[in-house]
Amino acid sequence: MDRSAGVLVLPPTQRAPALAREHARRIGSAWPPELLDAVLLVVSEAVTNAVRYGRGDVELAVDLRQDRIRIEVSDGNPSPPVRRDSGDGLSDGLADGGRGLYLLDALTVAWGVEGRSTGPGKTVWLEVIRDR
Repeated sequence: MDRSAGVLVLPPTQRAPALAREHARRIGSAWPPELLDAVLLVVSEAVTNAVRYGRGDVELAVDLRQDRIRIEVSDGNPSPPVRRDSGDGLSDGLADGGRGLYLLDALTVAWGVEGRSTGPGKTVWLEVIRDR
């Protein structure tokens, strides 16, 4: 993958999502506001999940493609993200946490999980359409 902005390595701390947003904001400074807002939300949610449920440092890569932006967030935990529900099989929109994957579904055209190319763990990749 052509990682236009390189890979940002983030510590697995509460500060990681803010650092990731700052990085994405620099990359997308010339983007339309709606696109930048969507990318910032996706980056923030994906990095927050990696800090909360992952292991070790978190890596963020942003790849600018012709029609979309691909975001990759990697961590050392090989377990894929899991949708949480309220226990009755239905998502509880008022529950504390657990809405992240639904938010990612709404903001992206595609996302998935694959093995981490730089060692043990996983990479969650997400794609946002550039034409917003």
